[in-house]
Amino acid sequence: MKARLVFCTRFIVLCIWHLVSLMIAALVVGSFISLADPGQPTVDLVPLLAISFLETAVMVWVISRLKLTGIKLLVVTLIIFHGVKVFLMMIELAFFLNIWASPAMITLERVFGLELHGLFMALLFCPMAILVMRKWKANEQNPAAIFPSPNRSLVIRILGVSALYSACYWLAGSYLLIPIAGESFIFTYSHLQVPGWMPLFQAGRGLLWALIVLLLVRHLVLQGARLYLAVGVILAMLGSAQLLAPNPYMLDHLRYAHMFEIAVSMMVFGFLASWILRSQQLFLKKAR
Repeated sequence: MKARLVFCTRFIVLCIWHLVSLMIAALVVGSFISLADPGQPTVDLVPLLAISFLETAVMVWVISRLKLTGIKLLVVTLIIFHGVKVFLMMIELAFFLNIWASPAMITLERVFGLELHGLFMALLFCPMAILVMRKWKANEQNPAAIFPSPNRSLVIRILGVSALYSACYWLAGSYLLIPIAGESFIFTYSHLQVPGWMPLFQAGRGLLWALIVLLLVRHLVLQGARLYLAVGVILAMLGSAQLLAPNPYMLDHLRYAHMFEIAVSMMVFGFLASWILRSQQLFLKKAR
């Protein structure tokens, strides 16, 4: 009972700190780059509370089950949290709502501001989460490198995961997002001028996704189907939670469709990608 009470207290503290970190980051970054959403003068607190709860729950679970401690844990946590939640999403946002949009729906300055906001928020939240979860002290008995040494088999698997991401992206967009969103998709994205090399663009993003999945596969304590399912849930939750909050760039119907599409596609991608990359780990183990 005492252990549960302590855990619940830590979780509540981190939920509050997650929300406070969002506000501090907005104040700091907003002092030199405008972060105000056009046409949205007020902020709805309920979605922000839901986002804080979900993202904190995911990160508390991840931190408690990563084999790392100290600085290595901080680096891995920052890559996972910021990479999935903000960085990879901002790359897509910049291209789909500015570079490939005519006229542009968002300025690159604002995309840069949102990226800085997410990075600053992660730098505030992750160290505190590690401290509260009591995993800051370095563990000399676990000197594992953050990334494994590259070899031919690993490179092939990473390229395979990149191709898998491109396939999941296309299938989810064609058979989930567009049918569910309907006219709201056409209304929002009819202005896009997508180049023929977009598959290469998504394959490039797929390489970055592969590196994030590799971190989870390498350092989580889980094995087998539990590991694959866990990776899928982590990517799905962190990738879609932010869409709980309204934004001026999507109609609500499109936002809900996007949230469902991202959750389902990242769940499938995370499961299959971790299986592919875990096969590399098993291969190395057998080789020894």
